[in-house]
Amino acid sequence: MNIRLTWRIATFPLALAGLSVVPLMGCDKAAELQNDLCCRDFTPGADLATVKWGLEGDSELIYGAFMQSVSDFTGAAGSIVVDVTSACQAIALDLGEDAATITATKPSERATQWCELALDALGEATADLSISVQPPSCTVDASVQANCEARCNANAACQLTPAEIIARCDPAQLSGRCEGQCTGSCEGSANLAVNCDGTCEGTCEGTCDAECGGQPAGSECRGECKGKCTGQCRGSCSFEGSANVQCNADCSGKCDVDFKAPKCRAQLTEPSVDCRANAECNGSCEASASARATCREPAVNIEGGEDVEAVISTLRTNLPRLLVAAQARGRLLLESGKAVVTTAASLDAVATGSVKAGACILPATNAITQAVENIEASLTASTKVMAELRIAPAADE
Repeated sequence: MNIRLTWRIATFPLALAGLSVVPLMGCDKAAELQNDLCCRDFTPGADLATVKWGLEGDSELIYGAFMQSVSDFTGAAGSIVVDVTSACQAIALDLGEDAATITATKPSERATQWCELALDALGEATADLSISVQPPSCTVDASVQANCEARCNANAACQLTPAEIIARCDPAQLSGRCEGQCTGSCEGSANLAVNCDGTCEGTCEGTCDAECGGQPAGSECRGECKGKCTGQCRGSCSFEGSANVQCNADCSGKCDVDFKAPKCRAQLTEPSVDCRANAECNGSCEASASARATCREPAVNIEGGEDVEAVISTLRTNLPRLLVAAQARGRLLLESGKAVVTTAASLDAVATGSVKAGACILPATNAITQAVENIEASLTASTKVMAELRIAPAADE
């Protein structure tokens, strides 16, 4: 996938728009208009909700939502490259590699070099490993999307409620605390064990009616259960048929009472007619929500001989972050980036309405370009590690 080429072509109109507005002078020479001309307010990952861009009416709302989506997207891209770099760095150093080998200073290049060094350190030891993983998952921040929509619409009444999250979320993507009986699955993680009497995607801690970690059916299990797990699951536990159970974590599926603190793993559907803004503003809101999604590190089971204990130890700690990057957060950021670029194509005229708005287009474009490099490097590096460990791609890749 040539992400960089595709997105750089798409963002080219933005660069032209910025260049057409910014005077040909250095920031140090722009005295009275320095803050506007040098765009002091835009920073990747910052909250820009209170920034005034100097535009009028709907243009101010559309442009504000767009710049927030750029900030969220570029900030998240910076975070993912740090996560991948630190995970690969930890693997390499744990296995005795020399940090002086790494000479890169650019974030995307550091991720590439550290993951290549981690692969060198793993070497032939990966052939002796048996690895099973819980698929990582992310929850889109519905409140970010809805609050952004409310600002776009300039309607204070259009705030998100739990009932509206449930109404606007695809039922298959809905989860939340169920204080009654849950039908579907109970969502734990590597750090949260959930009650289980079904299929455990993760580490089963209890008994397994089939093979578990080389042990026969019915034995005490602490690993991948190839049948029904009874006890606790560090991962996602799915229940058979229409079984109703008490879930001590988030329930995905149906709850016989209203969900508490409902969450949606996908973007919300359109709001009501009274709260609906224009397409550009809504697109930016969806991009922000995807970029600010919360991702859960998956449970990982790794088995091997005594001679690879050091490899198993470091992978148990660091592999979950690489899985999140390769199979969950990275893919969400691709969707966020597409939405940012789509909206950008229609903003050329809007940005010329004020000096500040026009000047901020150029640093935003530069930040998007850097974000694309960070995401491409993160996905490529983490996917190479997955391939070396013979971990299959996510089901819908």
